[in-house]
Parts: sequence; structure tokens; C-alpha cells
Amino acid sequence: MNALPTESTPDSLRCISTSLAVAPGTDPTPSPAQAPVASPSAPPFTSPFTFTEALERAAALRADPAVWDGTRRRTWHDLLLQAERTAGALLRRGLRSGDVLAAQLPNSWELVVLHAATARLGVLLLPLHCAYGAHEVQSLVTQAGAVVLVAQGSYRGRDRVGEIRTVRDRCTSLRQVWVVGGGTSGTGAGADAARAAGAEPLPSAGELLDEAPGPAGELPEPPRDPGAPLMLLASSGTTSQRPKLCVHSHGGLLGNAAAVAADGGLGPADTIVSASPLSHAFGLLSVHLALVVGGRVGLFDGWEARRFLDALRGASATTAFLVPAQLRDVVALLADDTEAGGPPVVLREVRTGGAPVPRELTEDVRRTLGARLVVQWGMTEIGAGTFTRPGDPPEAASTIGRPVSGGRVRVVGPEGHRAGPGETGELQYRSPYMFRGYHGAPELTRAALTADGWLRTGDLAALAPDGSVSYRGRADALINRGGLKFSALEVEELLDDLPQLAQHAVVARPDPRLGQRACLLAALRDGAGLTLDEVTGHLSRKGLATYKLPEELVLVDRLPTTVTGKIARSRLKTIPLPPLGPPRPLAPASRPGPASQPVPAPRHAPVREEADRYAKKRTGER
Repeated sequence: MNALPTESTPDSLRCISTSLAVAPGTDPTPSPAQAPVASPSAPPFTSPFTFTEALERAAALRADPAVWDGTRRRTWHDLLLQAERTAGALLRRGLRSGDVLAAQLPNSWELVVLHAATARLGVLLLPLHCAYGAHEVQSLVTQAGAVVLVAQGSYRGRDRVGEIRTVRDRCTSLRQVWVVGGGTSGTGAGADAARAAGAEPLPSAGELLDEAPGPAGELPEPPRDPGAPLMLLASSGTTSQRPKLCVHSHGGLLGNAAAVAADGGLGPADTIVSASPLSHAFGLLSVHLALVVGGRVGLFDGWEARRFLDALRGASATTAFLVPAQLRDVVALLADDTEAGGPPVVLREVRTGGAPVPRELTEDVRRTLGARLVVQWGMTEIGAGTFTRPGDPPEAASTIGRPVSGGRVRVVGPEGHRAGPGETGELQYRSPYMFRGYHGAPELTRAALTADGWLRTGDLAALAPDGSVSYRGRADALINRGGLKFSALEVEELLDDLPQLAQHAVVARPDPRLGQRACLLAALRDGAGLTLDEVTGHLSRKGLATYKLPEELVLVDRLPTTVTGKIARSRLKTIPLPPLGPPRPLAPASRPGPASQPVPAPRHAPVREEADRYAKKRTGER
């Protein structure tokens, strides 16, 4: 049996349905005789509450301020009342249950209010990353069939109303557009400027978000079925050009948060601040965690390490959500200035994910922030899938932990057989918290799932005997050099501690004889220099096989990233590359003189060849 159950479900989660979990003794290999599953069969509710019920419960349990946006503190009861008023305004504008409202807003009180208000009406919220331009917003609004768009009129000093107007004019499904703050919107000097230019100003979202006391009007009964759809989340788009829209239910998202809280020991005494946008599943989890445990949440937008430390202090945070690149910025700042503009920041937990976490970063976090580091793996389709636990030893940070309570993982070999311990294969996942399918795309939903309902993640992984998962990169990030295949992620991990690198990615370049060869794309830190010999020497001292060494180094100002800071691999192909030169001979890389000390090989070195063996089997090679 290769489907590994998590540890026994905590008492606080006895209400969570696990009907999608594989029963002991079930053969995890998909059976051709089974009918294809169109979606993770509408899971029975996984939380006893809808979003509105969870908010009512949090408001009753906690009377003191619970939501801080950097300038003002509000209670859960404040959110409940404002959600009623905003829901009333939306209802008067014709929104009904099942409609889609798109919101392109930064992490803010306004976005949280819209989340609660749409949940109250049964309207699906589609949060859009603020980094998106008019092209991406238009594509997703059209794909979702959104009838309303609420967008920030000015963001980071840039007036965006012209882009919003373009989206409005091109998206036939939109019946209403509102602008929040700044820009040439429907009020103030901006409106006068728009009229003077001959353009009708866009209406302000003030009518939706006005905090002046007033009746909400008569509202329909709120949704009572936790299995009802709550929101659409756009997939991150790290390996695809067009994000898919994942349909999530009330019970799925809140049940996932409740399970994370129980597994991680989070409770009402915790205050969570996330550097990840709430338009991303990782950032959204911070709000849902605070809600289900009756805790507190601090809202932070953009990225600058010193500002983030100030936000942690201002919110009296106990827990922070950051991706590894952001963690490195914080650690580097504190290394140069232990106070970094204020009193020391001491956290109980830092949660990270989205990129490999080297051992030294784990130690730096513990030393500078006094916090344990929790490494999490997830996808837009599943939320928080696996993560390390508070009681795990420090070396567990080299893994992505074990499944969340109620979730299951399995690793499947290239021929559909179960993989043994330490053997690399495709990571497949199943839980009662998963998405309900891709919005308007049943064929994509069917393709994403096995016949017995497991999600094909496209990630490579290996299982340890204790059930922990070691991440091995994306199946589509393999490089084939003359029949020898390896993961680009493996090489990237080994370069994480090369001090000259600010960003880096290893990609395949076509080769007329070898098929492919490895190329390192790199952005350097200010004032740094780097040669290919330095790169290959660094990797060789770590014991990397010679055929995996990059044969080309291309320096760029910046690599494209997703809104969460991950390298956007699908956009790397847009980087212009110099003409292809002859391949480097497969000889040991040049080594620096005796002053350089050897670097110990990483802990995952013994399983490297398993990835190669998996890749060969996948294409029929032996």
C-alpha cells in the first residue's frame, strides 16, 4: 500500500469528512475499468461552517481587535457588520448567488471585506494579483465570466484607471466596475481630470465599502452548505502560460485551515502576518487560519524587508508567512543591523514554501528570529498539502514534511506502479479539501485526476519510511543531455549558497547533437561578478555529476517571477540568449587552489540517480 495516511486526526478535526481518503489495503494503482472522475467528487463538507458562520463564531469568541491593516485595528464583529453592508450594496446592484466578482486589490481591509461580503451572498470571489496588467486581468475576467470588477485605481505610484477602463470595454460579461482609492476614479481631482480629458470617470467603490453605519437592507439567507463554492483561485502559472481557475468551497478552504491549525498548534493567541498576497492560496491561508481559530491577522502589502519587520512589530506577530527569497532578505538585514530600525522581532513560527529551503537558512531563521521554520508544499488546487511539524528535528526542513491531517500522498512510478521508499516518481495527492474542479473546463479537470480521484501534481518526489516527502522538482523541468536526464531543480538547489547570485534558474537549450544542454540564467547581486568556471567549480566540490554541470552562463538584470517571488519558468523562454556555442567537454570542472575548502555534499545526494532512473523509465529507456 503506497497511499500514506497522516497521523491520527486530532480531536478538534473529528468533524472533517475523510471520505476521499484511501482505505487501508486499497490498491493505489489506477484501474482502467474505473470510470474517469470528472472532479474531486464534490466532497461532503470538510468544515462544519460556511465562511459567514465561521465569521459569526469568531466575532462571538473575540471582542478585541483582530484585523490590523497597518493603520487601523478592527474586530471580527466590525468585519461581520461591514460585510453585511457591502453585501446589501452588491445585492442592490443586481448580484446574485453564483455570480463572479473579480477583485484586483492589494492585501487590505477592503479585500477582506469583499471576501466576507461575497461569501455572505453566495457570490464567488476571484482575487487577482496586483502584478497583473490589463492583458492578464482581461483574460481571467473573461474566463471566469465575472460580472463585477473592483480594482485599485492607483498602485505603487501608477495610475491604473486607464487599464481598468480597457478591461471594462473589452470584457462583455462585466456589468459593473468600481475603483478603490487614487487614480482618475469617480471622485475628487482625478474625476475632474478625467472629465477634462473627455473620459467619463469610473465609479468609486465608496458605495460598497463606506463604513458609515447604515442598514444593509433585506438580505437573502446566507449559504448554509459548507460544500457550496466560495471562490475561484487562479493557478500560479509558474509552468503554464494561461492560469486555470480552481473552484474552492467554503468547507474545503476552511477545513484545510482548521487542519493546518490543529497540526501546527496554532490557536487564538496567535497573530499571523503574511508577505504573500491574499490572491494566492499561501497568503489567503493566513486569513483563514486566524478566522477558524479566532486569532488575529496583520495585513501587509508589497515587499521590503525593513517594512515587513515593522509590520511584525506593529501587529505583535507570533507567526510570519514568507517565501525563501523574502526570508533571505530579512536574515540579511538582521545580520547587518540586529535591531533593523526597532526592537528585536521574536516569532514562534515562520512558515515558508514555494522554493527549496537550504539548511543554513533554517539555522539563520532560528538564530535571528528565534522561530521554528515550517516548510510547506501546496498548490492552488489543494491549498496546504504537506508541511513539517513543530516537533520535527531541524533536518526535516530539507523535506516538505508529511500530509495535512485528512490528506494522503502517494508516489507513482513511470509505469503506474507504486514507488518504493526513496524512489523518485510523480507525487499524487488526495484530500477532502481539494478544489472542486477547474471553472468551465471539465476536460482539464478530468485530465488532472487519475481514474480513482488522485490529483496528478506534475511534481517529482520520493517518500521516506516515516511518511515524509522529499521534493525532486517538476517532471517538466528535466534536462536530457545525450540520453542522460536530470532535474534542473537539483542543480539550482546546489547553487543556493553561491553568494554572487540574487536569482538563478537552470534551463535546457536545444543542442543539435546532444538534444539538450544545461544553461544557467543568473541575476547577480550589486557589485558581484561571476564566471562559468566559478559556477562549475562550486558544483563539482559538492559532488555533482559532470554531465549535470551548466555549460553556459547567461547574465540578466532580473529573472521573471510570479507574484509570490517564485521563478516563472514559463516566461524564461522569453529571455534572449546568445548564439549557441560548442558543448563543453565532459571533464571535471576546474577547481580553485588549496585555499578553498571542500563543501559537504547535500543530504539528498544518494537519491540523485533515482531521478535519472525515473526519467529514463518515463521515456522507455533502460
